[in-house]
Amino acid sequence: MRSEWFDVLVDGANVVMHETDNAGKGKIETLKQVVSKLKDAELRFFVLFDKGITRKCDEPSYLRKLEKEGVGFTVPGGKEADAYLLFLAERAYDCYVLSRDRFADYEQIYPSIRKRRIVYNLNEGQLEFKPGLEEVKNRRAPPRRPAALNVECSIEQVRRFLVLVTKSKIAKLCSEELLIERKTKNERGRIHIEAEFKEVFKNSEGRSGVLLVKANGIKCLDYKSKSGMTHLTWTPYKLNPTLGRLSGYASPRAIIMLIESDCIHIPLPMKEKRGSLTSLERACNGQPQAMLSTLRNA
Repeated sequence: MRSEWFDVLVDGANVVMHETDNAGKGKIETLKQVVSKLKDAELRFFVLFDKGITRKCDEPSYLRKLEKEGVGFTVPGGKEADAYLLFLAERAYDCYVLSRDRFADYEQIYPSIRKRRIVYNLNEGQLEFKPGLEEVKNRRAPPRRPAALNVECSIEQVRRFLVLVTKSKIAKLCSEELLIERKTKNERGRIHIEAEFKEVFKNSEGRSGVLLVKANGIKCLDYKSKSGMTHLTWTPYKLNPTLGRLSGYASPRAIIMLIESDCIHIPLPMKEKRGSLTSLERACNGQPQAMLSTLRNA
């Protein structure tokens, strides 16, 4: 099973848009050089992208390649990646952020960002980093355990998370009375519900293995990603079984999906709090449940 920790999180849109072509599209070549340098330095990395970056770059297929390799992810909707990027770097993985962005709006929320930032520069076509990648490598801590997750959330929030991560057609039919299971030949990709009573409501078509089930008296719900980067278990409270603890470890993609499903709340700078409220913005309005989520680097 893969341990889940990183040395560097890359601000993908910032790197891609550093140089543009005559049509105003960002050059993927810069990102390719960054990825190559990080690999040469034997630094573990992950790249986060804004949703709209595929329309703004000259080679969107490369972004899909990174996602397929499990080292990249595009954040949902039209949201900026900064909020996720900094939360993951500070609260989940305790790692560096590679970007030319100063993240001034986030300095009060994440004071350590000045120390975490790796600034890159193109000098006559050659990439330079400050601090240097060898220095980053020498500074890193000994091998660590995966980012540990331990949050309080409801079964409804877990249901929304599973709908997002499975991306199955029948998962979209999931209602308050139904939950998602996924059968696999091995442990990877499995979603299993242990309950006093359980019956299958609907099977998926094809090979996805996704089922909609009715379950009463849930004892636990266990999720393992196909990549092996995420293993989460939700256990209900005895006196209030609609609420429980979600614990385990998670990949950046899974953590972002947990944020989108309101299992985790993250802070946003004040300037973001206008217009309609998103799940992330509600966390900044002083709601007590925002204090229930704890993500720490174990």
